[in-house]
Amino acid sequence: MTNAGQPPTIEERLSRLENIFANIGETVVAQSDTIDVVVANINQLTENVNRLNNSVDNLTIAVNRSTANIEILTAQAAEDRQQAAVDRQEFRSEIRRIWEYLLQQGGNGNTPPSN
Repeated sequence: MTNAGQPPTIEERLSRLENIFANIGETVVAQSDTIDVVVANINQLTENVNRLNNSVDNLTIAVNRSTANIEILTAQAAEDRQQAAVDRQEFRSEIRRIWEYLLQQGGNGNTPPSN
């Protein structure tokens, strides 16, 4: 202990510095442990992000394939609709031809038209 107005002795100053350094050492150890935990967490997060990126890449590939399949199916559906329209028109024409034939032959119960 120092007397009032007296500067601290070298021993007192060294003792105080030793206490400060000990406290700093404890703080550094605690912060080092915290840093280790944070680094481990960052590594884990990095792995998770990499897995997510791989999942997104795989999903992107799947979506691209699905989009290509949808485009193929859409084109096929358009062709099918067009062919159905042609078939429908041909069917109507054939029905009309048969109907006219039957009318001419009197197959519907009517007598054939006289010329």
